[in-house]
Amino acid sequence: MATFSQRLAKYERQRSLPADWSQKLAVFAACFLAIVIVGHRFDTISTIPTFWLLGVGLAMVLAAIALGLRGLFDLWERGEEGGLKAARGLLLASLLIAPFFYTGLKAFTLPPLNDVSTDLDDPPQFENAVYDRTEAMNDITDPTDVTRRLQLKAYPRVVARRYPLGAGRVFSAVAELVRDRDWTILTSATSTGEAPIDDEGSALVAKPTSDANGLPLRVATPNFRPPEIRDEPTTAIEAQSVSPIGRNDADSEEEPLEERYVEAVSSSLIFGFQTDVVFRIVEEEEGTLVDMRSASRWGPHDLGANAQQIISFMEDLDTALQGLSQ
Repeated sequence: MATFSQRLAKYERQRSLPADWSQKLAVFAACFLAIVIVGHRFDTISTIPTFWLLGVGLAMVLAAIALGLRGLFDLWERGEEGGLKAARGLLLASLLIAPFFYTGLKAFTLPPLNDVSTDLDDPPQFENAVYDRTEAMNDITDPTDVTRRLQLKAYPRVVARRYPLGAGRVFSAVAELVRDRDWTILTSATSTGEAPIDDEGSALVAKPTSDANGLPLRVATPNFRPPEIRDEPTTAIEAQSVSPIGRNDADSEEEPLEERYVEAVSSSLIFGFQTDVVFRIVEEEEGTLVDMRSASRWGPHDLGANAQQIISFMEDLDTALQGLSQ
């Protein structure tokens, strides 16, 4: 004859194992992804393994969602315990998968570009960056007809600027913005120590960089000509946007008096993915033309980051140069 405890056990609610594991797996996935992000941000984990580890983290998040749904099914169909744990697991997993979903949406809606420039006919060329890239990174190539069309359609706001100012003033403003963003300058006069790359008061300092073998780069310092000093009243200036392709005849016929270049490496805020940036500052008879190019070091798709970086910098440059004179 069954005892009272045995008879009572028939009516006790069973615990849903999928619900338990949904919460546990979601918590583990959150810790795992945080370690991967921090590890890459501080150069503990290299980029290619980071992509694979993010894929593993995504798989764990999807598994946590599946287990959470099964836990809720067990609660609905058989009245098993664990509904609260399943709900917590689903909530945390949903928060974790949101960035993946957003990234996938941008990859689907934006063109697969990793190199964006304000001049698609004759983009500013990288010289120092090629020595700082490894074989596993993206190749630096000129835009093709396909990439030109894709950029023009998706990013019409990526355009150069022409300012009615001297090249020295414009260069100093560009240098100041680069310094404010704490980008690493790929120009150094010496293999060790820090060295200024201009003498025009911008306080821009070149940070020495290393190649793939850990050896310091030996890149020549650009020769910047001192700007002309003109005593003219201070007036508000208006930047003129310049098309990235099919520029007018005046642009092509006008001989530049001088060209200056600044190359730098920017890092994304969260992951620290690196992007090479080059500025071409061209002195003309009646002003200065500024082109900018931004190229991702990793991946076939920049998810719109390069275009946004150029647009943001040019807008800040417009603001910085307001109220200046020649």
